[in-house]
Amino acid sequence: MPRKKDTVVAEFLSAPSIAALTSRQSIALALSGGPDSMALLYLLSHHTDVKTIYTLTIDHGLRPDSAGEAKAVGEWVRDWPRVEHHILKWSGAKPKVAVMENARAARYRLLQKFCTAQGLKKLFLGHNETDQAETFLFRLAKGSGLDGLGAMRAEQKFEGTGLLLLRPLLGVSKAELQNFCDAHKIPHVTDPTNINMGYARARLRHSLPVLEEEGLSARRLARTAKRLGAARDALDHYAAKLLRSAMVVERGRIVFRLPALKRAPMEIRIRAIRQSLAVLESDGYGPRLDRLEDLLDHVFASLANAKSFTLGGFIFTPDHKRDLFIIARE
Repeated sequence: MPRKKDTVVAEFLSAPSIAALTSRQSIALALSGGPDSMALLYLLSHHTDVKTIYTLTIDHGLRPDSAGEAKAVGEWVRDWPRVEHHILKWSGAKPKVAVMENARAARYRLLQKFCTAQGLKKLFLGHNETDQAETFLFRLAKGSGLDGLGAMRAEQKFEGTGLLLLRPLLGVSKAELQNFCDAHKIPHVTDPTNINMGYARARLRHSLPVLEEEGLSARRLARTAKRLGAARDALDHYAAKLLRSAMVVERGRIVFRLPALKRAPMEIRIRAIRQSLAVLESDGYGPRLDRLEDLLDHVFASLANAKSFTLGGFIFTPDHKRDLFIIARE
């Protein structure tokens, strides 16, 4: 049963990312025009005193009406307190396959580029509790491990940049935000891709009422994702400790003290090695997690006889004489 609309405000104000805002800060918000992002903008505009809210609407150009819809969103928020609206266009040829995945990647590239150009450090996103449940199901269907099932973080660094992604509405359901918009007469649009059963997320969204009948409500799924996310963060904490105690960077390569790696649990060892690869600034995405797990499992199971191997553009070398484990770019 949806909570009262003032509970939405209370949930919003209790988010650490909102409590940390000051009147001297300018922030960015990804504004699709849907009820989630429109509600978040209303809350930021009417319940904080930040300097400027740069609202960024992406015109993907995937539908004939996208340009007009983006312009209409700007008109809706033109007179809202401290709001400055911008339309960012995804230009060039559009993909024929994996459309939603490519559109998402393009969206984040455009958002990040704008924020960097403006010197903005915080980008707010309207992801909510229902989105979190859908993300959990989507990744479960893909066979994701703990990292994937931990789903979205309330605060997350945008990889390779100084930009912080903030999601203060992860404790609020999509229905509650819709009701909030209705109560405050906040205009919004409905993206037709949200109900297009040709997309996996739409099918998962359609399945939520059936799952809820079996006790798997969106709220329960989101809480499970939150608990898994906490476990993920704890493992990352201990992996970082292993990095600090056992890793040295020298002459463009990473050197681990082999005894420290051997003593660490396998999950901590893999996480530490994966985190260390970012130091070498790979041009690609690095090794796939499942292949890295398999190879490291094999190497450390028979370490005395293990030899160098290459994977994902890196060379991994156990140095038995000096008791070291060395990683270098291929």
